[in-house]
Amino acid sequence: MLQCSSTIYSRTLLNPGSVFFINNVWGVRVIRKEQVLEAYQEYEIYLASLNTAVKTEEDAHTPISQGKWSIAEIVLHLAEWDRFIREQRLPLLKAGAQVAPFPDVDAFNAAAVAPAKQMAFPEVLARAQKERALLAKDIEELEEGRWNAAFKVGSRETTVASYAAGFLQHDAHHRSQIDGFLHKKSSIL
Repeated sequence: MLQCSSTIYSRTLLNPGSVFFINNVWGVRVIRKEQVLEAYQEYEIYLASLNTAVKTEEDAHTPISQGKWSIAEIVLHLAEWDRFIREQRLPLLKAGAQVAPFPDVDAFNAAAVAPAKQMAFPEVLARAQKERALLAKDIEELEEGRWNAAFKVGSRETTVASYAAGFLQHDAHHRSQIDGFLHKKSSIL
């Protein structure tokens, strides 16, 4: 959760120096739709870069550390959350709406990553690119009035903008894990 009045959210995709701001005003994160779409576009580029950065299927399917997921599982996990947001959340996120809390996150994540073990890494990447592109299209088509309209998830009030900002943080967390694993792997060689 962002704590200060103006926090830099650094995107570490192909341009580690690029930044944009998420402003906190009384606990509400404000981010423009264009910033989210730009981050989504860069994520799609990042996914494409993994085609060359991940050298083998073994690298794609090796856990990034003990007890953690593999790159393939992380990418599929993010793709499944994109699908969930697009299909089961975005249509409901309207002013005054009362939306049920997230499903059992552990069960959701376990089901999301399970197919990765049977999928070739290019197939995982293609699915993730497809899901992110579909989500970006739906967000782009979202009426401006809905972007900052308040609704509740459980008892917590939020907006689509804040919801999207949270998922960008989620992306950044997992990209950092992938990048750390790949950096460590390249240092060993």
